[in-house]
Amino acid sequence: MSQRLHHIAITNFKAFRQFELALEGRHLLVYGANGAGKSSLYWALYTFLQSARKRPRHCIAKYFDPADAQNLLNIHEQAEAAPKPGEIALSLRDTATRNDSTYRISQADHGTFNQPAILKGELASDFITYRFFFGFSHFRNSEKFNLWPLFEREILPFCVSTGGLSPYDLWQKIKSGDPNPTGSRGLGGAYSYDDFKRNTGSFAAILPRIVDSISVEAQRFYDKHFSTGDSAKVTLKLGVTTNASATGSSHSDFRFVAPEIEFGIQIAGQTITRPQSFLNEAKLTQLALSVRFAASLVNLHDSDLKLLVLDDLLVSLDMSNRMQVVDILLSDTFAGYQKIILTHELGFFREFRRRIGNGHADWRFVRLQGNAKQRIEAVNEKSDKEKAEDYLNRHDIEEAAMFLRKAAEDTAKRYREWAEGKALPPGKFYSLTDNLRAARNKLLQGLPASLYESVLKGTPKEYRELLISGDDTDLDANAALQPADRDELKRQRQNLRKALQDDGWARMEAVEAVDRVLEMTERVLNPASHGSATPLYEEEVRRAMRLIEHLERVLKA
Repeated sequence: MSQRLHHIAITNFKAFRQFELALEGRHLLVYGANGAGKSSLYWALYTFLQSARKRPRHCIAKYFDPADAQNLLNIHEQAEAAPKPGEIALSLRDTATRNDSTYRISQADHGTFNQPAILKGELASDFITYRFFFGFSHFRNSEKFNLWPLFEREILPFCVSTGGLSPYDLWQKIKSGDPNPTGSRGLGGAYSYDDFKRNTGSFAAILPRIVDSISVEAQRFYDKHFSTGDSAKVTLKLGVTTNASATGSSHSDFRFVAPEIEFGIQIAGQTITRPQSFLNEAKLTQLALSVRFAASLVNLHDSDLKLLVLDDLLVSLDMSNRMQVVDILLSDTFAGYQKIILTHELGFFREFRRRIGNGHADWRFVRLQGNAKQRIEAVNEKSDKEKAEDYLNRHDIEEAAMFLRKAAEDTAKRYREWAEGKALPPGKFYSLTDNLRAARNKLLQGLPASLYESVLKGTPKEYRELLISGDDTDLDANAALQPADRDELKRQRQNLRKALQDDGWARMEAVEAVDRVLEMTERVLNPASHGSATPLYEEEVRRAMRLIEHLERVLKA
């Protein structure tokens, strides 16, 4: 059995007054400007999953209680005469039976508490924000690189254990450093100190194993994904340099020491004591990504529900490195997760969407619009081709042609990448015709232009097998041929058969698709032509759209 997040409904929580979003089990890519609710969506999902192991009476109700100073209610909704009660409701769908189960949390309802589906989902899911990477790269040059504060906040909540309390729950019992907060005396006080020291010892036994396993996986992850351009071997290491400890049995002699986790690197065997003063921000972010993703991979937990929620994860990376991380997220490494990606950068949103390519059906693309005072809505972010279709259906031909040009540019870029077998440099612009002609030239490298122009282009598909004999009996019967010449002719004929059959014909059709679009660029897909005296006719735009769709089909074939 597998479960996917199907529907989200949020009422009176942080930026949301009333919000609904149907995922229908798909991954989600969200764009929203600052203040549009991205972080509120992140925290709603995080709060919901965390609620499964919180004590019902207070730990969750406080977020929805208007009288509690820690409430997370929408201040504008609360200003209404009759504000709606705060609530987060998530529906999960069983992919086998297609049955839905809805769970709710509010001031009065703690429907997730001890629910197996949510408990397991909370352990198996991961939430990553830009704050981890910001904190990773913003140590002062004079500071020791102690990762414990970041680890405590951004990694420890997602660490799992094989039994008993989770590492995070153990830490919650001791993080205050106060073994006897109620001031108990006698046996009660002695028990408090002993219990605190036992919990501290248990946590101290677990922490180094967790950190060491993350360190090993982080090195493996870095070597696989980020080491290609390094001029020398980069070795990273995380280690618990100071472990949690508690000594003493009374207020006067008790001492608690919090952990420290040191991060260090070696380059070509030379130790770098302060990486933040030696490496640039992009390289530090690559190392931070390796550490953070390693934490996800070593804490894998079996669950029907697994979410990977990322909030503006890559803000400190340039576009080239961002796309490298996008490829990692779309790879088999994270195939088991239902991914929710949040970003405030429209350019990154579009590039991510383009990178998804033929997997569009597995994703939903959403723009958050509105604000906390009025209402935030999730609207489908249509592709340029979909926008062109909308304008065409409204008979606004000029606008349809403009968006169709944008769609054609995107398709041509992917077509060129497909033909050349490599991604184009991010951030560099190539025109529609540049990309189409480059793709055409690459395709023709394996198909001589003379053969294409004089033979293949003019032969209908149903007649292609008639162009050459199906066997070599005519060569065998030719007594004038020397054996070596006969063998060479057979080899050449076999090469010709190959060119005329599936691979060559597929290349021919791909080239023909490019030729047809190139013919349209001067008329329909050329913005300069739109101001000419001759109007664009609707049928021309529809024909151009069909040609772009044909290019897409070639890419999918």
